[in-house]
Amino acid sequence: INLCSCRIIAATLLEKNDTRIMRCKCIKTISAVRTRLIADAKVYKPGPSCSLQEVIVILKDKTQLCLDPAGRQAQDIIRILEAKEM
Repeated sequence: INLCSCRIIAATLLEKNDTRIMRCKCIKTISAVRTRLIADAKVYKPGPSCSLQEVIVILKDKTQLCLDPAGRQAQDIIRILEAKEM
């Protein structure tokens, strides 16, 4: 394999990894948001398009924020939404 072929293979592998990362909805997370500002929340479990669990809160002004899934507020939201599914 020549140098050019190696570069093409490396670029292809990097591109595949980047598209997997870009499919996650959350790029940056915060630990908490004021509860009175939350209108709705969604939890996305890890899957083929994103290997991370994501917790997204929709504020009353329609802003969407990502919570750290390991944080206390996100854990409370996950527990509440799972209880509603039962």
